[in-house]
Amino acid sequence: MTSHAPRDPARWLWLSFLRALRCRRSVILGYHGVADCELRRDLSRLQTPPAQFARHVELLRDAGFRFTTMTAAADELIGGRPRPGLAVITFDDGLRNNHTAALPILDRIGAPATVYVASGFIGGVNPWLTADAGGAMLTEEEIRSLARAGWEIGAHTVGHPDMATLSYAACRAEIDGSRERLEAITGAPVDTFAYPFGRYGPEAVAAVRDSGMRAALTTGSGRWERFELTRAMVSNGDPYPLVALKMVDGYEPLLRLPPLRLARRVTLTVRDRLREP
Repeated sequence: MTSHAPRDPARWLWLSFLRALRCRRSVILGYHGVADCELRRDLSRLQTPPAQFARHVELLRDAGFRFTTMTAAADELIGGRPRPGLAVITFDDGLRNNHTAALPILDRIGAPATVYVASGFIGGVNPWLTADAGGAMLTEEEIRSLARAGWEIGAHTVGHPDMATLSYAACRAEIDGSRERLEAITGAPVDTFAYPFGRYGPEAVAAVRDSGMRAALTTGSGRWERFELTRAMVSNGDPYPLVALKMVDGYEPLLRLPPLRLARRVTLTVRDRLREP
């Protein structure tokens, strides 16, 4: 009797989930860095191990998703959400390992990505990671290299502030300053924006819209509105069921439940104390 059991039940299960998801919607995944980094050196959980990142994008490819940039996906918004079957891979801040680690992985499967660069960090070190934890930031030449490889370069402010606390004028200064420097580096238009920390208010949304950006992304708390586009943000150590929950917009509503809100506040307090010298 011939067995039709899958050789890798876990992979078969995830492919089945992703194929069903592809028929219903598109997905936007958000990352920061791609590096092996112990959690004790990555308290903000910004680095995703290369093997895990490769598995994520390979599963999306094998499930039949079509990879595209954020601007291209935004251009296909129909009735408040992009048509089904698109996958957008995004990175926030502009870590150097986006170029050294993520680019080769995505090149192998022919997928572009969109990286949101905080222009004031270019050539420096990420404020939430040390250099030996993979915190080095993209240089100008590496940004140009990503653009030549077909990646979209998006704006992420100059200094990575919490835009929910800024006036309209201050939001415009951050948006326009970031965009102008990035356009000077690449010689290409910068058409989409990502809110630092995913935080924004009415002034920030108005500033992005008035700046002429074609879309803006949150970090999971938004909606399928052009200037509040939601993302599945992947963190260091996220198990696959949690990534799946984020893909279907189920994670943020859970975090609003009182017990989980309390647990999150405690976790953030402990993390901040561990950072103290």
